[in-house]
Formats: sequence, structure tokens, C-alpha cells
Amino acid sequence: MPVLVTSLILAATAFSNADDSVGNAACAPCHAEIYQSYSQTPMAQSSGEVGSSLFPADLSGSRFRHSKSGVRYQITREKDSYFLEFEREAGRAGEDALRGRRDLSFFVGSGAAGRSYLFSTEGFLFQAPVSHYTHRGKWDVSPGFERYNHASLTRPIEPNCLECHASRLQWVAGTQNQYRGRPFLQDGIGCERCHGPGKDHVDQISRGEGNSGRKAMINPAKLDPLRRDGVCEQCHLTGEARISKPGRSLSKFRPGELLTDFVVSFVPASPESQALRATSHVEKLWQSRCKRVSRDRLWCGTCHDPHSVPSENRRTAYFRQKCLTCHHSQSCTAKPQFRATKRDDCASCHMPKKTVADGGHGVLTDHAIVKPGRRQAADLPSSADPLAGATLMPFKGSPANDRELALAYAEAALTEENQAWSRKAFELLRKLEVQIPHDAQILYRLAYLHEQRGESDQAMVLYERARQKEPSLTVATVNLANQLAVRKRLPEAMSLWQKALAQNPGLEEARINLAIALAQSGRLAEANAALSTALEYNPDSPTVRRVLNTLKQVK
Repeated sequence: MPVLVTSLILAATAFSNADDSVGNAACAPCHAEIYQSYSQTPMAQSSGEVGSSLFPADLSGSRFRHSKSGVRYQITREKDSYFLEFEREAGRAGEDALRGRRDLSFFVGSGAAGRSYLFSTEGFLFQAPVSHYTHRGKWDVSPGFERYNHASLTRPIEPNCLECHASRLQWVAGTQNQYRGRPFLQDGIGCERCHGPGKDHVDQISRGEGNSGRKAMINPAKLDPLRRDGVCEQCHLTGEARISKPGRSLSKFRPGELLTDFVVSFVPASPESQALRATSHVEKLWQSRCKRVSRDRLWCGTCHDPHSVPSENRRTAYFRQKCLTCHHSQSCTAKPQFRATKRDDCASCHMPKKTVADGGHGVLTDHAIVKPGRRQAADLPSSADPLAGATLMPFKGSPANDRELALAYAEAALTEENQAWSRKAFELLRKLEVQIPHDAQILYRLAYLHEQRGESDQAMVLYERARQKEPSLTVATVNLANQLAVRKRLPEAMSLWQKALAQNPGLEEARINLAIALAQSGRLAEANAALSTALEYNPDSPTVRRVLNTLKQVK
């Protein structure tokens, strides 16, 4: 029986839990009005418990059938608990019957565009394959799940994803997606994400210290433009790739610091190749003529009050007044009858809502501020790179070195399946591996590219070096185990797969490969137990069922 070998390409996670935050409730006694208004904003409501007051979802249309998998999904309620139920009858094409459910514990997404749902299995957090899309008023599969031909239930929720929806995470270091108790201590984005940790400030108030000696909180509007904008860019700028600097990560950033000292975001030099994504607000704004003309005077806070949002019947007039601080009503060239139809709604013409490339059926505002029917070029330098359309550059000309550039090409190449970017990454990483021989990220990314080129010997050596430098790098652990298995070094491979599964028990490839290796070692009972566990996590996995059927033939 051949060993089933696949290479993981999961994103690596660098994260540290904050211990100097106090939560929004500590701000309420002195800032009651702001506390109350902010609690109603999308940022404050971007995560929470399913069934809480922040979860007013209408479940009446939650039953639907996903055509590619044939699976029917439905959200149901039993007393104060909510469940994702999934089922499929046995099909004529040999599809297995399926029936099961998961206890939905938390949601992410404010509901402005939509909401997705999370469930926990023994403390490990996964995304449910069902989301609610607000603008379409419908339930459907979650973004990215539409491509599966089965019900997929093992997409891990890593902290670098959750941190832009929730606050004060309780992530277990060294794992991919395990959390202590409640995954986050505070729903939504907390005050301290923009104003900095409040422990010292609150302690000084409790001791009765006066304003003169008290540690001040950060007011982003009073920072210089780079530090001011970095506060918003934490979550509203990702580009094609976002690369952490050595020893730094987004979770270590604090308002008032330079975001580019922690992470660098890369975008295509050609703005035409930049798709609208769920978090591309900042780079789209920088493509606008409004931003180029006004430069640092225009920022997110120019139009958005982070502490409140206008009511639905005030939105049009509210944002129109923001436009009129720079423009005159006479400058609108739309035909009078069109203006009357739109009620002088500047945003509906110049910032239309569009479907995002990475958000399933999600619809978000395009911040490029274009003239209707016309695209505007971004204020970005043109490229002379001979690899047409394959040039990445740091956003806003941020300082970046060859390491960040190489890792950006490697990450973006996976997302876009861009062979030109893969070649560029390989070229840069080979040089850097000599210059920076102990960087785990360089070693892992280069190993994967070697493997993709069929150069498995080089890949195995680099995976081993990456893992020695960073044992919690799950992807390097799994891929190294795969290479060892091909070379019949099964005990070593099995040990590594087990270590990876301790970091995320939903890693299906690792568990399947472990089961096959156990079977090849004559340990059939353990192999079947491993596959049974895999089905507990992902009961509709066609690969697990296929391997199980093969093992039944083994005597």
C-alpha cells in the first residue's frame, strides 16, 4: 500500500497573547457615552457568542442544498443552543449517506456584510461551512467552501485570523487553533486595539493619581500620519501578502508604534491586477484621486467616526457632508434626474458596493472612489520587471528587505497560483538561505518550492532545518514526515505526524498518512482507529472513506 503524501501549505502563525489589556468595561465608568455608542458599531459587534444579543440572525432561510457536494445544511435551535445540521442521502453515483451536526458556539463578522460561525472540538476551533450574507439576505456556504465536493469541517481558526474579529484571545501557544476555555475574553474589537493597553492607565485612576502624572491613552487622530494610519491598517490592509519581520508579529503591535516595524504588506505594482477583497479598504483608498490630491489629510477617520455609525436614514446625508468638505455640489456632473433618483447619494455612485473576490457572496464598499463607469489609476510606480504582471512592491513604499520580498512572493504565489511569482520567490529564497541560514520561514518556504519542483532531497533537508529552528511550525513538521515516509523511515514519520496532530487534531492529511503508515507496520487496529478519529472530525471526507475501504481488503 503506497503512502499517501501531500504537502501542507497552511499559513504559519506568529502570535503572542497580550497580558496588559483590561477590556472595554474598564473604560465605561469614565467614558460612558462613547462606551454605549461604540458598543453598537460593527467593529464592536464583529464577534460574539451564538445566541447572544449580538446574534439576531433569522434562521428561517437557513436550510439550503450545496449543489457540488449534495449536502443539505440547516441551522437549528434547541432552547439556548444552536446547531449546524448536515445531511445527504446515499446517491446514485456512489455517494455515501451523511448525517451529523455541530454545536455552534461563536460567530465572526459584524453582520454588515455577513457572518460566519465557529465550533469547538475539545478546545480546537474550526469554521462552520455555512454563513449568512446580509446584502443578499441568504444563507450559503462560507467563503472558500464552495469548491468542495463534500462537507468540510476541519478548517482551523488560527489566531492571526481571529484577532481582527475578537479581542484578548486565549490561544494556546505552540498550537494552530487551540484556545483555553472561551477563545476570546471580549467580543469584537476592543477600545485598546486603537488606544493601546489600558492596565497602567486604569491602575493609576484607581489609585487616585491626577492627570498630570497619569499614563495617557493613545488618540490615533493626534499621531503622525504613518502611526495614525497604522492603527486602521492592522485589520483593513492585507494586500497580496503580509509578512512579519523576524521576532515581530501583528499581535505585538501597539497603537503609537509604526506598523511597518512589525509587518509589511505587499501589493501588485499594477493596480489593475488588485482585486477587491474583504480587507482591501486601505489599498483601494490609496488608488483614489481623492487620496492622491489630499495626501495625508484624507484618512479613514475623515469619513468614519470609529465610535459611532450613522443610522440608516442618515447615512446618505452623513457621507454626502463628508464629500462636501472638499467638493461642491455644483461639481457633480450627473444628470439632474439621476441625481434626484439617487437623492444626492455620493457614495452609491462613487463608492458602490461590490462582491469581493475572497468573500463568497459577501458585498463590501469599494473605497477606490471612482467616477461611474471609469477606473482610476493608482499613484504607484510602474514596473520594469520582465515578468509581466508579476511584480510586488511594499505598500506606500514601506521599508522592506529581500527577506520580506521573497516571502511575499512565496505567499502570494500560493494564493494566486502564480508561477511567475513562484519562480521569483525561489530565486530570492535560494540566495537568502545562504545569507540567513537559520530563518525558519525562509527554510520552510524554500523547502516547499523545492518539493514542487520535484527536488525532494533538498526539500527534506530544509524542512528538517526549519523544524529544528521552530518546532511549532506545523507545516514543516507534516511535510518532513511525508518525506521520511517516502524513504521508508516510518517510525520517525509517525512520531512527527503525531506531534503535528497534537497542534491541530483536524489535520486530515497527517492523520491519513499516519493511518497508512500504521497499516504498513502491521498495526491495523491502530490504523483503523486513526481513520475513525479522522471521520469524527470530518465525517464526509471521501479520502478517509477510500483509505478505510482499502484497509478492509488487507488481511
